[in-house]
Amino acid sequence: MSPAAGTRRRRTRSPGRGTIASGDGAALAAALAAAHPDGHAAVAGQTPEWRAFVGRWLEATGSTVSAAARGDWEVELSPALKRRWRRQRVRLVFDPLRPTLPRGAWFTAPGSGAGRRILEAALEEPLYTRRTALPRVPGVSEEGLAAVCRVRGLAWGPARLGPVRYERRVSFHAVATRWGGLPSQEPWVVLFGPQGDLLEWKSESDLPGVRSREELYQIADDLPAAERARWFEQARRHIDRLLAERGQEWEQAVARLRDDELERLGAFFSARLEEEEERLRRRTSNGEESEIEQGDSTSLKLEWERRAAEVRARWELKTEVRVWGLTEWAWPMAELEQELRAGAVHLRIRSRVDVARGLPALPACPTCGAPAEMLVRARGAVACVKCARA
Repeated sequence: MSPAAGTRRRRTRSPGRGTIASGDGAALAAALAAAHPDGHAAVAGQTPEWRAFVGRWLEATGSTVSAAARGDWEVELSPALKRRWRRQRVRLVFDPLRPTLPRGAWFTAPGSGAGRRILEAALEEPLYTRRTALPRVPGVSEEGLAAVCRVRGLAWGPARLGPVRYERRVSFHAVATRWGGLPSQEPWVVLFGPQGDLLEWKSESDLPGVRSREELYQIADDLPAAERARWFEQARRHIDRLLAERGQEWEQAVARLRDDELERLGAFFSARLEEEEERLRRRTSNGEESEIEQGDSTSLKLEWERRAAEVRARWELKTEVRVWGLTEWAWPMAELEQELRAGAVHLRIRSRVDVARGLPALPACPTCGAPAEMLVRARGAVACVKCARA
């Protein structure tokens, strides 16, 4: 049995090289936090979270981990790690109080050389995990569709919620770093539906308002590698588009600071040039040689151009995006049916409910089929405002 199997979670089949089938990156974050800023090894190297993360990552890469004496691990490296680290096997030592190490062993803690080597290799490819979004109880409020769709001249009847079914969704977690004048860093999470359609995005490290459980129990079939790659490309395109929009806002916010710095620089060199020109006029009127002074003015102008170019380059927007995680979700959904009443008119309206958040989707207009925020009576029928005005 692998030493990483000490956790009580059921292990799923590894989805591929460089992925982690269980764990959502929290162990990686804890490992990074456990490293001391000065680079010294932390006592956290002996904690179960760090050992579990290292064990899961090694198994996900195809390495073979076996227990050794004094709590050490003997690792038969995968072919990729053999080429990367130029060795066949390695012994990992986690005890920070060990006075000596076996020959060729690596002291493995978040702040040690081996710990950093493992973290760098693990960060090169996105982490992969499976989760189940837990349904809310009740799955939807008593208002039902009335919570998202207003009516005029009509009344909503009681809502009836159908059985909960699970659909596959995928969320991508990224960190965007902006360089230029005022460096900043933002976490991003983008959620896609079963057809690869963009459902939501947040400038946060994880989806807010969703309770989850590790691993994907409700969907039996695995996500094909080609489908995962297609969603990954779509996520990158959406993230790039969202960051381009935010980049325009960011550039407008810092443009004033850049222009202020250029203005101060221009005022300084303009004053210097005026001084040189005044000195030149005085010496020329006295019949003195002016070649040196003319050379000083030229050098000042060249220096002004060079400094201004440096300022513009320093404030130029540069964005670096790193996708660090991919989460495959089993997302609970249900059908909601509710009647619209107006005298003898009884029309059944259906919509889908995100049971994880208890939020119904906008119902479709009975006339045009578009999502409707308001339904009204129009010529003896029920329609959205746009159809009623047509």
